[in-house]
Amino acid sequence: MEAPSGRPRMQVTVSGRLFSGMGKGRYYVGHPEYQRKFRDSLGYAPYPGTLNVKLEDRDAIGSVNHLRTTEGIKIASFTMNGESFSSLTCFNGTMRGEKVTLLLIDVTYYNETVAELISPIYLRGRFGLKDGEIVTFALDVPAVRPGRL
Repeated sequence: MEAPSGRPRMQVTVSGRLFSGMGKGRYYVGHPEYQRKFRDSLGYAPYPGTLNVKLEDRDAIGSVNHLRTTEGIKIASFTMNGESFSSLTCFNGTMRGEKVTLLLIDVTYYNETVAELISPIYLRGRFGLKDGEIVTFALDVPAVRPGRL
């Protein structure tokens, strides 16, 4: 699989346990400027909120953390009405056949064991997801060259 840039791509599958967050994702993802940036960068306006996944497996944590060193879709920070909004890097993927995007947020309340996903749809509602359930998602990421992990 190759990206439009011609760079090789691969799928990385990650699993973790759902949990409810603090409600901050709804505020930030739903913010009109982030919505505009998501539409421009990802091609869709996400449902206002994040699906929070606690990564419990060392391999899953390592896979997501490795993405911090790779090329993703960048969304620049901005300030509006005196409030600062973090920059982030996005990686598109799928969960149960639906589009998702992993957000690696530069300034966040969570540590490296939490994956925050957005989607054009309300994933909890679509799939009847509850806290504590294990979910699996696949990400389209730059391929790792041998010896570069």
